[in-house]
Amino acid sequence: ISYYFKFATAACGWPIYMLHRGLLSSCYAFGCPFSCLQNTTPEQEEHINYRACGWRASLPAFVHYANIKIENIFIANLAVDIDQVVYYVCLDDRTNTLVVAVRGTMSAQDMFTDARQKYVEFPLANELAESVMESEGKGSKPVGICAEGFRNVCRKIIESMKNCTGVINALKNPNVDVVVTGHSLGAAIASLLTIFMLNEDIFKGKRIRGFPFAPPPTVNKTLANCKRMKNLNYSLVYQNDLVPRLSVYNLKKLKKQISKELQRAEGKSVRTLMSKGLSNGDIATEVSDDLLIKIDPRNSNPLHISGTIFHMKTKLVSCSGVCTGCYQFICCCCRGCVAPVGTYSTIVYKAKSDAFQEIIVDTQMTHEHLPSSYERALQDLHLL
Repeated sequence: ISYYFKFATAACGWPIYMLHRGLLSSCYAFGCPFSCLQNTTPEQEEHINYRACGWRASLPAFVHYANIKIENIFIANLAVDIDQVVYYVCLDDRTNTLVVAVRGTMSAQDMFTDARQKYVEFPLANELAESVMESEGKGSKPVGICAEGFRNVCRKIIESMKNCTGVINALKNPNVDVVVTGHSLGAAIASLLTIFMLNEDIFKGKRIRGFPFAPPPTVNKTLANCKRMKNLNYSLVYQNDLVPRLSVYNLKKLKKQISKELQRAEGKSVRTLMSKGLSNGDIATEVSDDLLIKIDPRNSNPLHISGTIFHMKTKLVSCSGVCTGCYQFICCCCRGCVAPVGTYSTIVYKAKSDAFQEIIVDTQMTHEHLPSSYERALQDLHLL
């Protein structure tokens, strides 16, 4: 799993490259002749849409960070729009795998795609439908449910792959597997894309796996927990990361908790309530009735993270004392932006999708979502 995290991170483009290589790498963003792009073939140029993006350095940054050859990139879509995300399709020679890496939310258009949360149904491949009926009973309806925006993105990626000669030729090799990965929004797309691929003839007979990092709840529970999904998607969640718990259903629960706390407050100031600390189910904030989220009744059923879920938790083993007072042994200054102070250990264990059906209010819930937090946790990983 950790091996493919570099592809999910590389999809972020030049910002992640500069973060790891320092400001001197800014030559990739300004004035660089992009010598690696001069080696692209006419076939690649047709599917490398780097001219549509102001971040011209993202493609060479992906090449360097993922450590792959430019000639092994078949598709690089850097043009963003609503229901259209940045993604790369490449061949990894070391593992003989066709990798689809999808970028997370990094633009306003990505945010609109995230927000398109109207639930829609989609057909399941026979093997998934049979697995759903096996786990839920013959009378159950084998159907998939997901957010409309995510579904639309998956359809476009599948269509582009079906029209790319490089992808088709790579898939003709019987020894080539398929891996889909991404972080955040990219993880949501990765979770769905593996399911959609099972319906496509060009992927027939291929071993398909998804490695979503920090995925939001993406599909209905019966599909998420069926037996076939357990060896299709392998999702990774770090600590109290907000996004894997962020769904319309969980926001509805949060709304009720906020309303309950405001009623119980009986006029007490928000500052007084906040001084008590935030914990699971104890939430206080100034929210007027007209600002409370209105939930579509069609979205009343919860979505779940799909497949096998690995939950990572980091604890401090030894500390130099510099990070005194940091929350849960992790703070932005000594853990998020600079090298860790002290020795940390990350424990990973399997979790059920029901474990992420509540938003945990935590001072680190957004920081723990960052790719850098996942990367450091993977570096400190100890398997049980």
